[in-house]
Amino acid sequence: MVLTRSASAAAAAAAPASGPTGASSSDPKPASYRYVTEEGVKHILAYRYSGSDASLLYNYAISPLAQKLVDCVLSPQLAPNAITIGGLSLVILSHICMLWYAPNMEEEAPRWVYANAGLSLLFYQILDVADGKQARKTGNSSPLGLLFDHGCDALNVVISACTFASTIMLGPTYWSLLLFLAPAMVFFMATWEEYYTGTLALPMVNGPNEGLFIMYSCYLGTAIAGPTFWTQPNVLIPGLQNNHVFALITATSALGQSVVAIRSLERKAKDGAAALLGLTPFVALIGLSALWVLWSPSDVFTDHPRLLIWTVGLVFAKVGRRASGVSTHAPIGVVELFFVISLAAYVHMIYFVITELATILDIHVFKVKQG
Repeated sequence: MVLTRSASAAAAAAAPASGPTGASSSDPKPASYRYVTEEGVKHILAYRYSGSDASLLYNYAISPLAQKLVDCVLSPQLAPNAITIGGLSLVILSHICMLWYAPNMEEEAPRWVYANAGLSLLFYQILDVADGKQARKTGNSSPLGLLFDHGCDALNVVISACTFASTIMLGPTYWSLLLFLAPAMVFFMATWEEYYTGTLALPMVNGPNEGLFIMYSCYLGTAIAGPTFWTQPNVLIPGLQNNHVFALITATSALGQSVVAIRSLERKAKDGAAALLGLTPFVALIGLSALWVLWSPSDVFTDHPRLLIWTVGLVFAKVGRRASGVSTHAPIGVVELFFVISLAAYVHMIYFVITELATILDIHVFKVKQG
């Protein structure tokens, strides 16, 4: 969830002498929260989502399919957050299948594993749109739903990066790490831009639509033709394999989208200097992760590629708030410890932020609010 600065300003301007539920100031103070401050409660209650999507794929294919699903298939009693979790579960299950057959991200898996990954990502994309439509249909739109949506999208970046690296057989190499950092950069920049401009305006070609389309097209193409294509020399650049060229194109595209986001923010943000400082956590995460991989005396990424991406990914999912916890000299065995710590910290944050928002907004997480 992104509580924008415009929402914060609106909350400050309109803040009456009342508590978070509209009670007078004479009422007892609300219970303290672990993650949400008293000022944050006001911002949450004042928050209104603002966004647009110029993608032709979204407007003429994904959105109509999601609307049809909500109107004709899904029950009005189904909570929007349950749809969100259901879509993410499909991606997780497909990742587990890939993990079983390609543990080192370089083995050839059965064709159905690639097809399953492609269909799971396609269904995730549709359900990721359907949850918002279900929320609006049932009158259950809330900042909590946006938190769920953004949180699942962040986890999907991590999970899909590992699955896709396995599909194109990048193996336990720096190319796999690059394939994760590129979409992570795009996701972070979009969230960063939304926070400082007050709106999420996706261009005609963007990651959540065309980016996912390219991914599940590659999955399905690999299921048909086999994965050996990815390890063959590229026709235009014979010194590189097809999978390496794909990773470079992905990284170049991510850099381009990041530049566009920065320029857009320069035009819209009131405090450009503060906005640029907001990039510090993610830049630190990339830098420290690179140092960890490059300076590890035991070549930690070669031995534990998935575990390292999962660990860095969990830190990324917290938007880099604890990036300083990544060590640059972790021997084998400490990687598992970092993963457990990152997972525990992430689960702690998700659980309490969700329960706190549900309390503040007086809603249930997995139950449609009637009336």
